Amino acid sequence: MVKGKQMNTEELHFLGIKVVYKDMVDKGYKILNVRNETDVNPQILAMKDDKRFFIVVRTTTYPEMGILIPTLAAEVLHHATKHNATCLFASVGIANANGETEEEMSKPEVGGEYYINYKGLQDFPSY
Repeated sequence: MVKGKQMNTEELHFLGIKVVYKDMVDKGYKILNVRNETDVNPQILAMKDDKRFFIVVRTTTYPEMGILIPTLAAEVLHHATKHNATCLFASVGIANANGETEEEMSKPEVGGEYYINYKGLQDFPSY
């Protein structure tokens, strides 16, 4: 049963970034910068093996996964080209672990417990 305050868009977005950040650190990336604003892209700038990476993170609630729209992908790719960076995409889905129904699972709560659907960094889609 859902009882707490439901996460807003910014809180959900920040949780997704934290999931991706931890995964990247665990895989040996050096994080140069993180931006958690929903209107700033990319969210994470990183280095690994002397290569620069731009990571766009998209987070949404269960049962969906974050998606990357083509116009945004094109903007980030253009920016990355100027900086000799490789673009990667991180799609995150968050579910309320205490939800008993599909609807309750789709409403993660601030400070609650979560199921995280994240399959790792993905190559940037080409449209």
